[in-house]
Amino acid sequence: MGGGVIHPVQKGLGLAECEVDISICETNSGGNSVVNIGAGKREKITITTLDKFVAENRLTRVDFIKADIEGAERDMLRGAANVLKTFAPKLAICTYHLIDDPETLEKIIKEINPNYMVVHLRHKLFAMVLPDVAANNAERR
Repeated sequence: MGGGVIHPVQKGLGLAECEVDISICETNSGGNSVVNIGAGKREKITITTLDKFVAENRLTRVDFIKADIEGAERDMLRGAANVLKTFAPKLAICTYHLIDDPETLEKIIKEINPNYMVVHLRHKLFAMVLPDVAANNAERR
């Protein structure tokens, strides 16, 4: 992959490889969810982890992750542990789907890579590793 070409992949990102039901919101496709399963139409979808996707596609860098995935953000982050440790991409994650999202998502990120600096804004979390912080923490080890 690369070269400025976009390759759509019909898979969701989560904690493990599996198939799950997704609840289809027929009036707003942005409301489709594997976490908040409502009444109505459902479909089976394939889930993979970001770590596995990166390894299978031999990606040499991951610079940025943006996620607004209807409550599945925590599983996506847990399935991206190697990516967060190895590449330390900048993160823009929505934090309004589950009541404890702000605290839980920050905790997951920092448990995986303690070098992340996390900033919370209204309904969003932004995180990045500052080069000086990562270097100082590496020296202390």
